[in-house]
Amino acid sequence: MAVVSTDKWLKEFISARKSASKNELNSLQCSILCERLGEIFQDGLPEEIQFTLQQQGLFLPGEVVQLEKLKRNNVWDCVQQEFIYLQQKWNGPAVPIYIFPITQQQTMTNKNGLAYPQTLFLFIGEIETKELQALFAHEYNHVCRLHNLKKSLGDMTLLDSLILEGLAECAVQEIYGEKWLLPWLKNYKLEELLALWKTYFLPHLQLQGVEKHRPFLYGGKLPLWVGYCIGYEIVQTYIKNHPTHHPLAISSQDILAGSNFPLQ
Repeated sequence: MAVVSTDKWLKEFISARKSASKNELNSLQCSILCERLGEIFQDGLPEEIQFTLQQQGLFLPGEVVQLEKLKRNNVWDCVQQEFIYLQQKWNGPAVPIYIFPITQQQTMTNKNGLAYPQTLFLFIGEIETKELQALFAHEYNHVCRLHNLKKSLGDMTLLDSLILEGLAECAVQEIYGEKWLLPWLKNYKLEELLALWKTYFLPHLQLQGVEKHRPFLYGGKLPLWVGYCIGYEIVQTYIKNHPTHHPLAISSQDILAGSNFPLQ
């Protein structure tokens, strides 16, 4: 399994939408797109799937869908080729990959991804080919890491989540270069991150459940994106200290122990 032909689903949705009323658009998106994803979400209701995906960037039912522009940019073929390359490079699993346009209400970015142990979603707008490749690599690296961890998202610790994000960005840097790293990774000096690490992160490293990790990763009460930055620096220093090791299959605890971040 690899890239699913969601372009055909989108074409079907666009065609059906022409004869639908405004009140029918929501249910139309549910029936044409979300019902087909039932198995991925353990037979969840289409409305629940729709809500989950819209939270991550799925276009809203009434928005213009730039399908032809995405096809001209060879989005589906590009991701398929990148999947073949990275699957071999990382010895990764074959999972279904779903590509949809990103909502126009998302003004801060023109891309987002969503990775699960058994599948991957990309939500994209107008982006360069390298940017698309870097986005896919980040998300597929998550899939490979989750496959190696053999943990459910509910069992993952905060340390697992930090390392997950750090591994993905270090992989992007290795393959595509620093230009395609997340822009906020250089927002803080290492000394600042170490101080935040000792005060706020060390006491909670075993906190389980990815939803509970969001305040640490994204910030709010903590500085913005600080968890991403800490995860990246942990993995970066581990790689520098162990240049012959491939960290993707190494435990989170061992990566931390081999980094420059203190254990207590």
